[in-house]
Amino acid sequence: MQSFKLEKCLLTVITLATIVVTTCDYATCLESSRRIKEYGYPLMTYQVWTADKYQLGIERIPYSKLRSNLSTGKPVLLLHGLYLSSAIFTINNSSLSFTLSDAGFDVWLFNARGIGLSRKLSIYKKPGSSPKMNSISWDFSFHEMGVYDMTTTIDFILKTTGYSKLDVVGYSLGTTISLACLTDRPEYNSKINKLVLMAPTSRLKSSGMPLNLARQFSPILKIFLDGVNFFPLTNDPDTTYKLIRRLCTIKTAFKYCRQFIDFAQGINLPMNNDTVLDIVSEFPQPMSSKTLKHMLQLLTSGRFGHYDYGPYGNLLRYRTRTAPDYDLSRVTAPTYVIYSKEDTLVPPVDVNWLITQLPNIKDVHYIEKIPFGHFSFSLSPNMKEVVNMYITNKLLDNNII
Repeated sequence: MQSFKLEKCLLTVITLATIVVTTCDYATCLESSRRIKEYGYPLMTYQVWTADKYQLGIERIPYSKLRSNLSTGKPVLLLHGLYLSSAIFTINNSSLSFTLSDAGFDVWLFNARGIGLSRKLSIYKKPGSSPKMNSISWDFSFHEMGVYDMTTTIDFILKTTGYSKLDVVGYSLGTTISLACLTDRPEYNSKINKLVLMAPTSRLKSSGMPLNLARQFSPILKIFLDGVNFFPLTNDPDTTYKLIRRLCTIKTAFKYCRQFIDFAQGINLPMNNDTVLDIVSEFPQPMSSKTLKHMLQLLTSGRFGHYDYGPYGNLLRYRTRTAPDYDLSRVTAPTYVIYSKEDTLVPPVDVNWLITQLPNIKDVHYIEKIPFGHFSFSLSPNMKEVVNMYITNKLLDNNII
């Protein structure tokens, strides 16, 4: 009984950690930057502003630590998933950013508005200052991440490198952002050499746990999200992650941290202890409530549509009472799709539907013979062999365009 009370207490502390108000030193909060330097790769960071006045932070690995020639190769942009930042591509030395860097690519890491380095640049006035989450306007969805953040980042990369095109790899929400960008700003298709959609998220008609749970309770979730600007509710996300990581090193608490990750991806897959701790150091990143409401709309409608402002709001914005679907026929960039049989968040039936809607599919990589869930694309011990080398080889193949 005493052990049960202790476990319950620890779980409560982990939960309450999401509303901690403390201060994180600015320089120590750059998770992606820290990992890139720890693994011995060169790091460059940039600040850019979008047309609607949001500050973005971009990380860059210009060349590999393994190369004696320090010249940069072709640029490739990596876009993170939901509740994640660019750090998901730097979890360990087998991560996609390092695999591509070692293959000769100039790797650029995207952080959408309010996320990762973009958030840190916005909420800290100077090193050592207290974070102010509400210094950001949270009135945006993944739509704005696509039509403003992605376009701004692409233009900056091409201007900086002198290339006329770049490769793009989107993961989960990163694919959603890419599709929103290329449908509503179709001129950017001509700036993309190859588009890789990894665990692509468009319509969510057939999603399993935990998204089907969110679908069932969507009215309650919407009421909650209407009352907040972002979620999780923490005034200092970076210090909160550090606290949770420390708690998760406690043996009794560790199993709850592991269970949380398994629940989030809807499947229990092999994962070592260090990986679990790396995830809780990063996940979940605060997301705007509007982004989460937009995802709820996709869940409940079974469509891949623009944000639904209601009949009157839609008339003002779209000149139609119903929010229009994204016109996927406009995504004309050469496209490669990677998905998994075991991914319950983005199940094969929804990905297969997406494939039929995209006009320029060059190749499809379906993972079905090994257990491979939604997080496995960036966290699995065999992700390098199963996913990263496939992406690298496709991007290196000049005969496939």
